Formats: sequence, structure tokens, C-alpha cells
Amino acid sequence: MIFFLFRGIFRDKSRFLFPFSVVSIGVALVVALVGFMDGVFMGMIDMTAKLNAGHLRLVNKPFYDEEHLYPLDRALAAQKETKRWLKKNSTPDIEWTPRIRWGALIDVPDANGDTRSQTPAVGMALDLKSPNSSEIRRLQLAESLVKGQLPQGSNEMLMGNSLAKDLDVTLGQSVTIIGQSFDGGLVADNYLVVGLIRFGVTAMDKKMVLIDLADAQSTFYMDDMVTDWLGYLPSSLSFDHYVKAKKNINSNLNTWRENPPKDWAKDDQPIVLSILDQQNMGSMVKTFTVIKSFVVGIFTFLMVLVLWNAGVLSGIHRYGEMGLRLAFGESHWKLILTLGIEGLLIGILGSIVGCVLGGTFAWYLQEVGLNMGDAFAKSGLMINDVVRARLTLDGFIQGIVPGILLVLREPWWQV
Repeated sequence: MIFFLFRGIFRDKSRFLFPFSVVSIGVALVVALVGFMDGVFMGMIDMTAKLNAGHLRLVNKPFYDEEHLYPLDRALAAQKETKRWLKKNSTPDIEWTPRIRWGALIDVPDANGDTRSQTPAVGMALDLKSPNSSEIRRLQLAESLVKGQLPQGSNEMLMGNSLAKDLDVTLGQSVTIIGQSFDGGLVADNYLVVGLIRFGVTAMDKKMVLIDLADAQSTFYMDDMVTDWLGYLPSSLSFDHYVKAKKNINSNLNTWRENPPKDWAKDDQPIVLSILDQQNMGSMVKTFTVIKSFVVGIFTFLMVLVLWNAGVLSGIHRYGEMGLRLAFGESHWKLILTLGIEGLLIGILGSIVGCVLGGTFAWYLQEVGLNMGDAFAKSGLMINDVVRARLTLDGFIQGIVPGILLVLREPWWQV
């Protein structure tokens, strides 16, 4: 019977073509839009986590409260002991890495040693010299190099490509970092620019420099001290897992505070944050969820509206057929069942075609991307200049389920 209905659908284009086209276009638009929105937003989350916030972050509360000032005197001591505690009190899938956030003046001298150009810069110190450094892999530093190489010797620096152009700095040139040490004194240390890097985020390319963690500890007199411990979870995990991991660590944190390492200051108060607690990310996630639901709802409503009208017209067109089948003794429920099977077949076929069309478009944007660097240049957001879609099972489900369910309702409009 199903094969008979299948052949009948294709022979009568008035029963097939219009609802099939509506479902195909609707599913394709939902899959493509959800994929694009997920890609842009999750790209921003991933970039923020990698460059700045981590999925989880252990930081001294006095430092966090004034982190816009980069108060290195509020850094957290006992780096080695802290690392052991984090590994012991967190799940094995969390990878912890130490960093130092710092802000200083970058002074570029001329041939006579006098200041030629100078600008404030945002710095990050991380592990750049270890042979198997996870930071190099995570930030894709080797692939992001425009010129030069990664630091290998002491006091070597990676500078953002746009910042280097603004300062007229070339490879192999020495620059001076002028900032504040851990104990509040003035420090000035020379660094060699060995690599120019493009982070892919305009806001970072214009003001960011990277140095090795050990060099930063030497320059700012921060032996066995860091400002941040960033924890990274597998990208496949949801936001809910970040919250659970945070609660798990916080449950043991109070005990640690009561018996702190001897090198901590009396007012040190380490706290654990998830990425949702930082930079207004939590409210952005909620807003994004609402917007995505709104977009899916709009297209679902449009499909309902169009298919409802199509069902009414189809019922009028097939009025004689319904009467004839009932006159031959076919029951109402059998009539509704056959129409339901027709709707299911149309919904499945339309959903398959829509998934292929929408998925192909989303896959293209995922692999090739769309350059929106000019649009984000002045936004200050940590969004990659090349935005990419992200194909997810959730996107296909949000397109397929409404497409099939709406077509299945058509028999009730016709009978």
C-alpha cells in the first residue's frame, strides 16, 4: 500500500509539489541559519576561552576585582602546589594551564637608543618553549605566524601583526617592556621580536603581545607566581558541564582556603569561575538561545501558515475523491491513515532534500568561512575575522522535526 501511495503522490503534482517545496525550503533555511548562528556564537565562545577566559578559571579574587588594572601584586603564589591541588580536585578531562596577564608600555627605540614610538599593550605570558606545549597547539600559534618563528631563547616575544605595523617594528628588533613588578616597583626589560602573529581577531591583533611564562616571571619578579589558572574541557561538552565542573571544584575550595599554602598572602582568596561568569557571557548565552528559538519559531510559523492554506486548497481539490472513497465503503480512519502516510512520505522526502541543501550551505561556510573582519574591526569582540558555520545534530533536528510534524497535520485539514 505504501508503494501504491508513493506512486500516487508523484503522479499527482498538485498533491506533492507544493508541500514538498515548502518543507524542503523551510528545513533548508532552518538548518543553514541554525548552523551559521551556532558557528558564529560558538566561535566567539571558543576564541574567548582560548585567548582569555578558559572554560574554567582559578584566580585570586583581589586580582579579578581589579583585573583591568593588571595588579600583579595580587597574583597567586605557590604555582606548583596549586597545580597539584587542581589536578587532584578536578576531573581528568580538564586540562589546566598557568598564565600571567600583564599590561605595560612597549617602547621602540631608534638607532640612537631614544624612543621612536611607544604604546600601551596587553600582554599574556604562557608556556611557549616546551617541546609539547599545549598552548601552542590550542592557540594554533605555529599556523598563525605571519613572519618569523616561535620563541626559543630567553626574552623573546611574539607581537600582533597590526601592532607591529603601527609601531613600525620589524623582525629581530629589540623593544623595551616598561611596567610594574610584583612588589610595586618599576621594571624595564628588553625583548627581541622574533615573530609576527595574526590572531584572527582584530581587537587582539592591534594590542596583544605574547611572551614565555618563565620570562615574564623573571621580568616582573614573580617566581612561582601566576595570575590565572585556566581549565579547558573538550569542545564537545555543553555549557551545563562547565557549571557542574565549577561546583565540583568549589566544593573543595573552602577547605583549601582554611589550610592555604604558606606562600599565600593573608588576604588571598582564590575563586573558580566558568566562562559563563566572565565578560557577560552568561547573559549572552541566554540571549543567543532566545534568538535562535525565535528564528526557528518564525520559520515554523511560516511553514504552518503556508501548509495550512495548502491543506485547505488540497481538500477542496480532492473533495470528489474523498466522497468517492467514502461511498465505496472506506472508513474515515482508514482515509485519514492513508493521507497521514502521504504526508509522512512528503515530509521525509522534503526534509531529506532540505537537509542536503541547508547542510551543504552550512558545510561550505564551515570549511571556507565568511570574512567579516571589516564589520568586527571596531567591535572589540573576540570573534574571528573569518566566521564559520557549525554543522550540528541539533540543527538538523530543529529543521526535520517541524517539517515532518507539520505535514502530518495536513490530513486533519483535508477530512
